[in-house]
Amino acid sequence: MRLRDLALVASATALVAAPVAMGHSGVRATSPKAGSVVRVLPAKVTITFRDRLLRVTRVQVLDARKRNHTVWARLDRRNAAKVVVRTRRPVAGRYRVLWKVQAEDGHSEAGSFTFRARRSR
Repeated sequence: MRLRDLALVASATALVAAPVAMGHSGVRATSPKAGSVVRVLPAKVTITFRDRLLRVTRVQVLDARKRNHTVWARLDRRNAAKVVVRTRRPVAGRYRVLWKVQAEDGHSEAGSFTFRARRSR
């Protein structure tokens, strides 16, 4: 096979494989909404993805002092595209939710969003 033919085969393979490799789930919604201001830190934080997930690897709900308010994080039993996070010890201030999940296609995905709580419970 000539070099030009190899290049054409490689290009065609990349075009066919790209949609599969880039088929990540992506976040559809969060609660509280990213960037929002809520009265208090909710007892549950949720992250809803576009596609079903295989597992939750890590979720942290961190306050401005980097204290983790996560009690547990797991997939919703009725909706495998939704991560439910139980929180504790609410304080007023800014929160950053860091997450890492594994999509059904096996790819790991990570991200974060922030929101603010006006006061403690």
